Amino acid sequence: MNLKILSLVQLQCLRLFVLLTLILALILSFDSGSSIAAHKDGQPGMNSVNDIASNQPQVVQPPVTGLVSTLSDEVQELPNESIRWSTYWQLCWEPYPEAREYELQKVLSEGKSPKLQRQSDRCFRLQAASNENEKSQGLLNRDLILLMHKIQLGYRVRAVLDDNRVSEWSQVMAVGATTVSESNATAIGVNQ
Repeated sequence: MNLKILSLVQLQCLRLFVLLTLILALILSFDSGSSIAAHKDGQPGMNSVNDIASNQPQVVQPPVTGLVSTLSDEVQELPNESIRWSTYWQLCWEPYPEAREYELQKVLSEGKSPKLQRQSDRCFRLQAASNENEKSQGLLNRDLILLMHKIQLGYRVRAVLDDNRVSEWSQVMAVGATTVSESNATAIGVNQ
C-alpha cells in the first residue's frame, strides 16, 4: 500500500476516534454528580455528614485568577533527516494572597479526578504532544494530538491557605488550549 494512502487512512481513523471520544464525553458529562447516592446520619458503617464536613477544608473567596496557558515546541534533529519533537503546555496564574501552596486537579471527560497535585510554584508544565518523524513532515499530527487533549483533559487550580482553608477552584483550562499567543507569553515572562 502506498505510504500516502496509509497515512491518509491513519488520519481518518484518528479523526473518527476523536469524534467518537467527543460524543462519549458529551454523554458522560450530563449531570454526573446526580448519581452519587446520599446517605443518612447514623447508618451503620457510615460517617455522619457532620464528621465528613469537619474534615473538609473551608472554601474562601475569591478563586485563583489570571490563568495564562501557552504552548512551546522543542525539536531535536536526528540522523537520516528525522526529528524528535515535543510540545509542552504550560499553565500559570497570579499569586494568591497568603497562599502556602497550590493544588491542581485533573478534569477528565469522565469527571474530576479525586487525586490532587500540590506544588509551591505558580506554573504547571506538561508534555501535551510528541512524535518522531521525517524532518520534511514538520510537527506531524501535532494539532490533532492537541485537539484530543483539549477534548479529554483540563486542569483547575486553587490556593492552599493556613487554618485548613482553600480558595475556590479556578476555571478549568483545557490542556493544549492557549490564552495568549506564544510571542505575548514570552513578552510577559510566562515561558521562563
